[in-house]
Amino acid sequence: MSGEDAFGEPREDLWKPTDGGTIKAHRHIRIDWNASIKKTVAIGPSAPEALPPIYDRPEAQDEAATAASCVLKTKASPINATVHIAHESHSPSSPSAGQPVLVSAKTGGVGLISLGIPEYSGSRPLHIVAKTSSGNITILLPTSFSGNLTWSSERGSLKLSHAVQQRFRLEGPRHKHIGTAKIAPSTASGNRADSCTLTSHNGTITVKEYGEESDAKACTIQ
Repeated sequence: MSGEDAFGEPREDLWKPTDGGTIKAHRHIRIDWNASIKKTVAIGPSAPEALPPIYDRPEAQDEAATAASCVLKTKASPINATVHIAHESHSPSSPSAGQPVLVSAKTGGVGLISLGIPEYSGSRPLHIVAKTSSGNITILLPTSFSGNLTWSSERGSLKLSHAVQQRFRLEGPRHKHIGTAKIAPSTASGNRADSCTLTSHNGTITVKEYGEESDAKACTIQ
């Protein structure tokens, strides 16, 4: 699970690899720091609650509205994280069947965000949120992502890797620096209604497929 992050520095795992190289998953993880965040973590709807919390106590609204969540927040420092989503051990049942899995990263100032989700095979919707005031955003989607991509950057641009270009279909009229698109899955995932919402005031927003070669061609949409 260890490796280099998008800034060329070693990532810090939440737990040292054990049991054949896996990372222990928890249902809800929240990290709210002033300093930069560089982590590899794991969450899952069937995972246990972290009692006491590993880092910061999850907000009640996230616990109530999601089946599992990873919420990362800094004041103005970079966020670089890989979030593994553990397979759900049983089929979701009412009333929690429609609750999504949330992966969120937010920072202010010129803080950069690099957020990767290696894979997701669950039936619940996957909701991804990344927001920074003026920094760049890089998102690495799982191949199973199937749903809406919404982006906004007043002075920046949207860049798509070659693999994501093949899955991308713009919805509605083209508008400068803001838009919505449909992203089709590369692997079977059903009609999951995933969502990915990316917001930066000045920064460039880059969307790639996890595991895609870094030198793959990219295009600028806006």
